[in-house]
Amino acid sequence: MSLCRAICRSLACLLVWVLLLDVLHADGGRVLAEKQAGAYRVVLFGNPSPLRAGLADMSLFVEQVGKSGPVLDAVVGFRLNKLSRPSPELAWRGAGCVTPGQVVPAIPGHAGNGLLYSAVLGIPEPGLWELGVSISRDGKTDLVSFELPVDRALPPVLTWWPVVALMPLGILIYMWRGYLLKKRRVP
Repeated sequence: MSLCRAICRSLACLLVWVLLLDVLHADGGRVLAEKQAGAYRVVLFGNPSPLRAGLADMSLFVEQVGKSGPVLDAVVGFRLNKLSRPSPELAWRGAGCVTPGQVVPAIPGHAGNGLLYSAVLGIPEPGLWELGVSISRDGKTDLVSFELPVDRALPPVLTWWPVVALMPLGILIYMWRGYLLKKRRVP
């Protein structure tokens, strides 16, 4: 009985881990760039990798030049501007879509890491984008920009496969559990 429960618990944990794989990233994604912005050294992280049209989690680590440790009392904002020509394919207009030029405030700790300023940006279409970052602290504002190549959005089947796979997988686990319980009852 305990072996059956242990196997079912292990499979349930594996299922939860697979379904939350995109959500459970440690530090806001992959390092995209590192630059100096006035008195600050900034490191930009992005998720998904590579960046695609649709929702993207952008995170920024801010450190004062010459001092060790992060800057945690700044006001950070992100602004997207399209550098390349408009894409001939359909633009992505889902929830959270950012209008080019719109400033999106970055919140400390949003990505689960209290050292990063983060925001979820809806990138409307593929192409070359400029991510402008403003860092305001002590009445002074420093600006830095990053060029970001953005790929096409994934097809819905590849985006939503974990949600679609959940029901058949749950049914199979329930059937397997019933089989094991029936096998145990038969003398």
